[in-house]
Amino acid sequence: MNDMNFDQVNHVKLGSDVHRIVKESTGNSDPYRELKRLSNSMALEWLSKLEKELSNNLPFMAALSVAAAGNMIDYGAMKTHETPRTLFDKALKGKIDSRKLEETKQLVKESRQVLYLCDNAGEIAFDKLLVSAVRSLGPEVTVAVRGGPIMNDATLEDAYEVGMTRLAKTISTGTAVCGILLDESSPEFQDTFHRSDLIISKGQGNLESLVNIRAKPITTYILKVKCNLIANHLKSEIGSTKILFQRANSTNF
Repeated sequence: MNDMNFDQVNHVKLGSDVHRIVKESTGNSDPYRELKRLSNSMALEWLSKLEKELSNNLPFMAALSVAAAGNMIDYGAMKTHETPRTLFDKALKGKIDSRKLEETKQLVKESRQVLYLCDNAGEIAFDKLLVSAVRSLGPEVTVAVRGGPIMNDATLEDAYEVGMTRLAKTISTGTAVCGILLDESSPEFQDTFHRSDLIISKGQGNLESLVNIRAKPITTYILKVKCNLIANHLKSEIGSTKILFQRANSTNF
């Protein structure tokens, strides 16, 4: 596949600036806070029931499928009257290319250091399954969340709420933007980023901001297609699950 040609600075900064203006205008530093807490609470409840149904020793493939389905919990992107639970249940039933699942597992097995980039609150509860599955294959895992409130993206507060911090080392990017601006990120995040063998990146925002950066480790993008822009670029239907691989020093899939 050819380059996606996102202007990562403009895309991420534009969206983030809009939300910064909203926060400044309303005097509310975290407009999505209650929705995020509700998302976390609901996701933990669903996760508890799901784990009982699937047993605690969740296979890697099932864990990845559940984590991918969790990417549908996105109040910043949902333009539907369907409930988050309905969207999640539909996403769980969606098809994922088994070869992509196997390739992801193999990349994890070959890695010593994995950086896991979270996307949304609520979703981060389901990410725990995949983080646990990745760790079970041997690598050391560092989980990264946003450096401050931006839309319904997961922050350290959300990581604590769902128990992610008890599972793996969890850091923030150091910036409150809806993606990754590497040059503006904290030294800790930049160091972790460059020392990792593999990045597992969740969601559209992380894809848009990372895809054109050459100097990065092998990256596996896991996302639900939620808008026409991404659907057109990936030649996929909205709502479909995509797993994409990007080799080091390349902007091609």
